[in-house]
Formats: sequence, C-alpha cells, structure tokens
Amino acid sequence: MQNKVVLLGIVAVLAFVRFAVVPWHEYQQSKYQQLDAVTKRLQRSEALVEQQQRLIEMQQQQQQQLATMLTPFPKVTNPSAYRLQLQQQIQQLAEENGVAVTFFDWLSDTPMQVFSLSRGRISLRLKGLAGNIMSTHSLIEQRFPNFIVRDVKANWRNDLTPQSEIELSLLVEVDYQEQEAQ
Repeated sequence: MQNKVVLLGIVAVLAFVRFAVVPWHEYQQSKYQQLDAVTKRLQRSEALVEQQQRLIEMQQQQQQQLATMLTPFPKVTNPSAYRLQLQQQIQQLAEENGVAVTFFDWLSDTPMQVFSLSRGRISLRLKGLAGNIMSTHSLIEQRFPNFIVRDVKANWRNDLTPQSEIELSLLVEVDYQEQEAQ
C-alpha cells in the first residue's frame, strides 16, 4: 500500500511537471526569445539614431557630388528648343572663326534611364580653312563639355596646309538633363 502511495505521489509529481512546469517553462522560453528579438531591434535602432547625423552628412555629401557630376549637362525643359538653340550656338561659333556649317542634323534622342539624362546624336559638317577648322573644332570641345565626338572625317584637295580648304564631318553625342517645365 505504501508503494502505491509513493507511486501515486510520483505520478502526481510527474503530472504536475508535465502539465504545469513544462508549459510554464515553454512560455518563459518564448517570452525570452521575444525579449531577445526586441532587444536586438532596439540596439539596431539606437545605433541608427547615434549614426543619424553622420548619415545625414553622408547623404548631403552624396547629393553635392551628384550635383557636381551633373554640372556639365545642361538642364533642358524643351528638347526641340534645345536642339535649335544648340544649332544656333554652333553656327555662331563657326561664323566667328570664319567657318561655315554646311550640314547639321540631329539624328536621334535616347533616354539614358539614369538621372533624367538623354543622349542626342548630331551629324555636323564644317567647311573652311584648315587653321580655322581646327580652331573651331577645339572651341566646340571646350565650350560644350557635354559633347562626345565619336567620329571625325576630313576631306581636302592637294597638300594640307593651314590655308587648305577642308570639309570636316563630325558625329557628336550630346548629353543633357531633361526636366519638367516649372
């Protein structure tokens, strides 16, 4: 009989452990895991708050670098007007150097999918004395940093001298920023 009482006591203790202590322990474990996850999030948030000023400064620095990088590209609200304006500027530059623009054709416009940049292609033909042509070509590259000369072809008769009549054909890529009209 005493063994039965001891066995019943052991069964009662085991039942208590199984149905009271084990669930309580599992509940405590889940709360500990939740607390650990919240603590880690809090630590990350505190680290971000501590770094906030540094992150703001880095963002401003990147924005300044981007603005500096985009400086050579004109901001254009009307691409058609920009094409005409650019043609007039090139013609004026050429005339100032005694060179004629015999051909100007805006071949294409291609959006570059980054920073609202577009790339136009121009076929340009200049005619004049060799020295004037070289001077004009140099000035075009200096005054228009957004130009990329992709192809240059020159034609002349006889020996090449500074007084030779030359026809220079250029294939130029023009990068510019498209902006919404304000």
